[in-house]
Amino acid sequence: MANLQEFIEGLASTDAVLKPRPLKIDSKTSLRAPAIFTRQVATIVGLKTSLGRFLPVSHEGHSNETYVDKVDLLGKMRAEFIGRKLKGQERRAHMALFRELAASQNGGDWRGFFKAKFGGECVIPDQLCVACWNCSLFGGLDADAQAATFTRIRYFDTFSIEDALDCVASADSEDMGIGNQVYEDLSRETDGGKGQARGRESYHLYEYVKAGTRFPFITIIESPTLLDVAGYIHAVRRADAHGYGKYNANHGKFATEFLAVATGYPRFSVLDMLEWAASGELSQHFAPDGVKFDGLGSHDPVALFGDEVDQLAERFTDAFRGYLAVLA
Repeated sequence: MANLQEFIEGLASTDAVLKPRPLKIDSKTSLRAPAIFTRQVATIVGLKTSLGRFLPVSHEGHSNETYVDKVDLLGKMRAEFIGRKLKGQERRAHMALFRELAASQNGGDWRGFFKAKFGGECVIPDQLCVACWNCSLFGGLDADAQAATFTRIRYFDTFSIEDALDCVASADSEDMGIGNQVYEDLSRETDGGKGQARGRESYHLYEYVKAGTRFPFITIIESPTLLDVAGYIHAVRRADAHGYGKYNANHGKFATEFLAVATGYPRFSVLDMLEWAASGELSQHFAPDGVKFDGLGSHDPVALFGDEVDQLAERFTDAFRGYLAVLA
């Protein structure tokens, strides 16, 4: 617990980072999350494992076919999971968590809570309030109010540990997924009682990443509060259950293992983690005498591993109470 307390002492204060400040534009005053860099940083490192079909797609497909993003890297063709896709889903999971907590403080009405504390609803992506915790962490823009706040969370692209030849079901492996295109009923009888034949063009063919594929990741939070770090862990777990990638209503479920949470910048990259995994040494590096971090300011870096990360996540409720006190 002493290590956990030392970690928390190395984080930024909720009042300095998350308390909305009044912004006056012409004669109108609105609230905005402060754009503050406290010279503090937290790094969260983990390993995501797909639990079913996963479709990481960030490009146009061809006709009625969809292909997984892939890149030739470190001697392998790997499935690519870009940081923008991670951030988008985790932001929505974060907001869902925030709204539930807000509703619990206002008789089940999160909209009333947001209006009272931030001046109006915060709706992703078209009606951001640029004053709430979600906007402070992930950034936002309100063009009408001429207000914006920069993102404090930094994502990195990640890549599959496994070779795409093994972990991607594709036409080459004769295991490509098949879905239905949305068409008129092709079984109705036409042309003198003969039904219209169903052809290949009525199907949607798609590649997908197979279950059990692993993606190491690194996320950095600048000016991190305890609420930011503990809340991020809970948001990732919600995003895992919801799903990532294309067609995430049915696919893209994950299990995430948090390998380390530290105050400081990492002295390693996702590419290093891929190489460690290839040599079977990934877990060995995530121990007190393993990976190194660069600290900032007057605090030496403090790293948490294993059960200590779970203990940090358990501080989330208390951290949210502290945020409510700042908003009061």
